[in-house]
Amino acid sequence: MILRRFSQALKEQNWTAIAIEFVLLVAGVFLGIQVANWNQERADRKRERLLLAELRSEVVESIKQVEIKQRAFAQVARSGARAIAFLDAGAGCGDACWPVIVDFFHASQWQAVEIETPTYEEMRRNGWPRQRAIVEAMDAYKRQARQIARPLETPPAYRSLVRGLIPLAIHEPYWATCFALANGEERYVEPCPQTVPAAVSAAGVDAIVRHQDVRRVLTDWAGFIAGYVTSLETQNVAARRALELIDAELARRP
Repeated sequence: MILRRFSQALKEQNWTAIAIEFVLLVAGVFLGIQVANWNQERADRKRERLLLAELRSEVVESIKQVEIKQRAFAQVARSGARAIAFLDAGAGCGDACWPVIVDFFHASQWQAVEIETPTYEEMRRNGWPRQRAIVEAMDAYKRQARQIARPLETPPAYRSLVRGLIPLAIHEPYWATCFALANGEERYVEPCPQTVPAAVSAAGVDAIVRHQDVRRVLTDWAGFIAGYVTSLETQNVAARRALELIDAELARRP
């Protein structure tokens, strides 16, 4: 309609009408752009809030997974400490070698610690979160997680060594009765029911005791993993800091 009147005014050389129609045309285009921008901004904020809620769930889940790893590693450390104490005592295990061999096996358990943040990566590609404090907290959390994950990128030397010394006849019963995996959580059963002859357990313990490198690599691994549990807690402290800021931002937005 405006363009038709503008064209007619040009034909008639009605300069006053031309000026008015031109102003109206420009104003219409400007308002159209502004409305489109406003709609896009509203859609972006809605999308950002949705992703913030998903990010919250992502961080909560990562905290849960780290706590699962903490429990597992604490158990590995306890088994390692008992195994070292047995080696230091030098008294042998007599007819009670099964719990000793289980401790040596439990102490060899290892898991990588991987924290993924796909929602956060998507948000950053869009320039979100707009709240700078959340970005800084999440980046600090990710740096902490990467640093803590690095030492467990490969299994410890003790794992391969001791499992090569434990008789094959023990491996299948161990995995069947001494190890459980449910919902992604590894559990190392204590006490674990004995399912092999005592002589087999005794042979395994004897092979471990006789190997000169076992105590050294076990001490290295058990000492590390005991302290690692505390390191994981510092990672969750960083995660909870980010979570507090995300919660505050979600509460601020209707």
